[in-house]
Amino acid sequence: MIAALDVSTADEALALAAEVAPAVGAFKIGKELFVSAGPDIVQRVRDTGAEVFLDLKFHDIPNTVAKAVASAARLDVQLLTVHA
Repeated sequence: MIAALDVSTADEALALAAEVAPAVGAFKIGKELFVSAGPDIVQRVRDTGAEVFLDLKFHDIPNTVAKAVASAARLDVQLLTVHA
């Protein structure tokens, strides 16, 4: 199961993640949380033991999307979205 961390701050996200981490396999991080909390939120959520689904809906020219996907992979996300 993937639980959405559709909140606006790292504190809210981490509190929710800590509460439900034992019951889920992954957490979704969307645009609002990622922009608000920065890339470090990915590792902080991963520290709960769950995987991360980075839902940023990458959409641009192919070269730019490829570089964004490579950067996301370096953040150790397990799933991401690409808008095609």
